[in-house]
Amino acid sequence: MALPLLFLIIGILLSPCLEPAAAWVCLPLAVLISFARRWCALIAVALVGVIAGANQQRTVPPDPGDTAARIVCRLLKPPEWRGVGSYLDVEVQTVDAQPYRGRARLTEFLDDPQQRALFDSLDLGSGDRLEIVVKLHRPAVYRDPGVFDYRHHLERQGIYWTGTIRNPRLITVLDRGWHGPDRIKKWIQARLEAPFASRPDIQGIVLGMVLGRKFGLTAKIERQFQAGGLYHLVVVSGFNLAVVAGTALWLARFLPWKRRTRLLFVFICAVSYAAMVEGQMPVYRATIAVMFLVAGSLLDRGYAVLNATAATAFILLLADPASLEDSSFQMTFAAVLAVVGIGVPVNRWALGWLREGLKDFDDPSKDGRLPVRASNWRVSRRVWCERHRLPSWILTFPWKILLVTGEALLVSLCVEMIFVVFMVESFHRLSPISPVVNVPAGIITAVVTPLALVLVFLPGSAAVPIARLITTLLDLLLKILDLSLQLPGATLRVPSPPVWVWILYAAVTAALIVAIHKRWTHLCLAGIAAVLSIHALMACKDFSPRAPGSVTLTFLDVGQGDSSLIEFPSGYRILIDGGGVASGRFLDLRDESTFSIGENVLSSYLFSRGIRRLDAVVLTHAHHDHMDGLFSVMENFGVGEFWLGRNPMTPRYKDLIERVQEKQIPIRWVYTGQTIGPFTVLHPPLTWMPRKNDQNNDSVVLLLNTGRATALLTGDIETFIPAPEKVDVLKVPHHGSKGVRVRPKAAFRVISVGANNPFGHPHESALPALRTDQLGAITVTLESPGTRGGAPPHGSNARVTLTESCRSCKLALLFRSH
Repeated sequence: MALPLLFLIIGILLSPCLEPAAAWVCLPLAVLISFARRWCALIAVALVGVIAGANQQRTVPPDPGDTAARIVCRLLKPPEWRGVGSYLDVEVQTVDAQPYRGRARLTEFLDDPQQRALFDSLDLGSGDRLEIVVKLHRPAVYRDPGVFDYRHHLERQGIYWTGTIRNPRLITVLDRGWHGPDRIKKWIQARLEAPFASRPDIQGIVLGMVLGRKFGLTAKIERQFQAGGLYHLVVVSGFNLAVVAGTALWLARFLPWKRRTRLLFVFICAVSYAAMVEGQMPVYRATIAVMFLVAGSLLDRGYAVLNATAATAFILLLADPASLEDSSFQMTFAAVLAVVGIGVPVNRWALGWLREGLKDFDDPSKDGRLPVRASNWRVSRRVWCERHRLPSWILTFPWKILLVTGEALLVSLCVEMIFVVFMVESFHRLSPISPVVNVPAGIITAVVTPLALVLVFLPGSAAVPIARLITTLLDLLLKILDLSLQLPGATLRVPSPPVWVWILYAAVTAALIVAIHKRWTHLCLAGIAAVLSIHALMACKDFSPRAPGSVTLTFLDVGQGDSSLIEFPSGYRILIDGGGVASGRFLDLRDESTFSIGENVLSSYLFSRGIRRLDAVVLTHAHHDHMDGLFSVMENFGVGEFWLGRNPMTPRYKDLIERVQEKQIPIRWVYTGQTIGPFTVLHPPLTWMPRKNDQNNDSVVLLLNTGRATALLTGDIETFIPAPEKVDVLKVPHHGSKGVRVRPKAAFRVISVGANNPFGHPHESALPALRTDQLGAITVTLESPGTRGGAPPHGSNARVTLTESCRSCKLALLFRSH
């Protein structure tokens, strides 16, 4: 199946460039020719890929309008708590009585107990037909280079619209669906939650490890699992289904059934678990692989793992060609190939003799058919047992433990060698400790998963000892993880390296794989040294981008907050504010989500640029939407110094200062009249006295003057302050709110604001302006005395570049002032 899979992938990749009509015309001809020339069947498969890829190119449904509408929809699954609010995924049928087709994800933010009780009383479930008054809009997304594209993620699921339900009274149930499966899943979840009610941390891990419901994880535990390279264990992967299928296969050996009945039992267990963790694609992929195993055994055929893996990928891509670009899809099959294609040959080479020696250890008749090393080892160990009059298991048991541990470690190292690409590019993390920690973590997960499933069916009293055992094992796992992460260099945050590094890494890895399969010892050792050297290069080498020719300001899209990066031709980089607040926190709602703008948005952007260090970080004032993201910045990047104004000592601001001091980052206290390089501080005065509660008028205001262009960076200042009457670039204060008094004339006005924010920002009085909610990251280049080519036309000494990303291209659009 390898060649058909390869040609199917080629066809899918070519689908945007070829006409599907031409593929349809050529397909019958390729099929007919394939009867005479079998290789033409591969061309037919590629044409099928072209057709399938073209059919997957979705068209966004028409905009339902910018006002609240009355929609009729069908609920696809019961409401699900996602850390901040509950999600309702619906299939829209009509909008204001007009036929409409498309999916939407609605969110309810209900913190009032009475409204929450009213929403729960609706008892919504799968298949319910509802009428809802809601305003639909495109999913909000942080449009910065290198940041996860949440909108595209939803579109792959067919979800094109989102909306917020303000009141449960806006929901009317028209018809009820069948809630049987919902009640079963709810019962299973309740049975798993009950034994761990007193330990929310363990409860969250169990739900994530068994059902894939990671929203019960605390932020600290989630970050620890990510740092240790164990996150795949708490989101349900193919490993979990393999554990379930393996446990079922072991249990089937003790059942008085025929062979085919036992195989069907294994298949039923695997399918039932896949249905239980609905929506977990890695489990579905593993289920298809199990189907091939069972089908091959039932038909008395062999089972080639690589062939079954290729067949599974073929079926999945044929059903959903867009999954080819899904990192989860790529990681699933990369893991299988690493285990089967590298890990198994390594184990046979390094530990195969020991496995052969331990097999049927007490049977001397097999010694002659074994390799010399294994045979000599068996004989000498049996003689030792006879001399000391000990049963053989006293000796073989520790060796079997050593064998299993060694094989698991070698497989873990092989998987890590391949996964480093995904870890660095997608998560910007290099975890040298991960292969070692994965061994005990994998063993604990393999024990906890079936034990937790047993809890579902046991009565309360019988479940207590098993729950205690699970708690003990997971406490042990957390302890191992915590101690491992305290080791120096256990986990490293790294930026994306240049392409040439990955080309070199691919060549070295390919040579190492060949050496393993050919058992060339010297080349293998050289390959291992080269792989480790490239890992060290990625961990230590500075891949920062080349300094710009002129001063460059990038106003980042951090939602309803502020963050901007300034880069100078000297290579000096300064970050002003770090964003940091999601909409739920603005509304003082219950928020248990682990999403962090500092980690998931700001750090992702900086890492994607190859940046490791910031020469200075400025906090304009101690509001959460400017400050919270800076905690992640300090953790992930080197910081030369921290600029602070005058702010009230709120708890969060105090935490920030303490963290700065722990990191031994020098603090520069800035005030009006200071000149720091090209910056002039316009606010706050030296005598400024902050009020008890943090205020927008505490903001540090900076005037950047390059010699030929100026930029006024205002934070959230609202009061009048002395400022130039005209600048080239103005960062409009306080997200463009009404009543701001600092409004000099500017060639370019930039507003940092969140899409669909609850405050109505920006106010029309602040417009026109370039807005991050509409344009994403906005880059402004300020002309400096050394800039060649002179200033842009129309009298402006600044120019703006907007970078808009799409699936297949990146277009740079140049806008100039008039």
